[in-house]
Amino acid sequence: MFFDDIKGQENAINVLKRALQSGRLPTAYLFTGPAGCGRMAAAISAAASFNCETAPVACGSCMSCRLHHAGTHPDLTILKPEEGKRWIVIEQARNLIEKAYLMPMQGKVSTFIIDDAHSMYPNAANAFLKTLEEPPGTSRFILIAPDRNAVLPTISSRCQNLVFRPLSRESMEELLGQVGIDPDRAALLAAMARGSMERALDYHHEEIIEKLADEFAPLLNPGKTDSNQLLDLAGGWARKRADALKVLEFMAQWYRDMLIIAEGGPEEQVIHTAHMDALRTGASHLGGYRLSMVLETIEDTRDDLEHNTNIGLSLDNLLFKIRKFGEMTEITT
Repeated sequence: MFFDDIKGQENAINVLKRALQSGRLPTAYLFTGPAGCGRMAAAISAAASFNCETAPVACGSCMSCRLHHAGTHPDLTILKPEEGKRWIVIEQARNLIEKAYLMPMQGKVSTFIIDDAHSMYPNAANAFLKTLEEPPGTSRFILIAPDRNAVLPTISSRCQNLVFRPLSRESMEELLGQVGIDPDRAALLAAMARGSMERALDYHHEEIIEKLADEFAPLLNPGKTDSNQLLDLAGGWARKRADALKVLEFMAQWYRDMLIIAEGGPEEQVIHTAHMDALRTGASHLGGYRLSMVLETIEDTRDDLEHNTNIGLSLDNLLFKIRKFGEMTEITT
């Protein structure tokens, strides 16, 4: 995949192409935006452009471009947390730094793409900072992160930030259709995934929509749900932090849909339209005020999990709070 194949990011791609054509390029870029919106594809396309044999913007057909596309060019390095780990550690940073000061093996430039740059341990980030302060002339760096504030200011200030927007629903539906997903399901996945193809495909392959819709049934009227049911739900969701975060994402959408219905909002804004009867039941039981409290509590729990709190305890606490809200008397104005 090269620049012309990246959908929905015309502004960012045009800025990058103009810089390549002019030859006025920074040593380091910071590509920010949601996962699965084209940041990595753009980074590899930029790396291919640096060493393209025929043009300032990757032609896609020369040997150098083909090697970059395959991820096998000797002057391309992609750094990310090791399998099963959450952080880029100091040893990985040191290896990258050592390699950055070597001459390119085949092309004119060595490119180092740091995926999830916000996951660099502080000591790894500080070691890398020294390389940005005194960069080698034959190396370029592309950092990928959700947003500029997720990266240490001392690093982000030394990078040129290029913002990739969340993909539009229309772009996502088109891309999902291209991989064989039927239009109705593509529309649902696009609505759920908030501009991220990666998230949409995860939802699709894991069949999370159908599974969680069934599991959420006791939460439609949480004031009537017994403790054992809540503990069983929390225990099933607490096996992995990443899975628990997906559950919370889906749960927030579920209760947001109920809130739209409870407040008489336009039904075209409802995401999970296939479950309208269940959503109307939940909206009727909880009402707008309590649904707002539930959504705020889900967001707090998501923040807690992203800061390494105990998964099981966090989910237990969330579900018992939701039950407490269900037992409250609805406040109307």
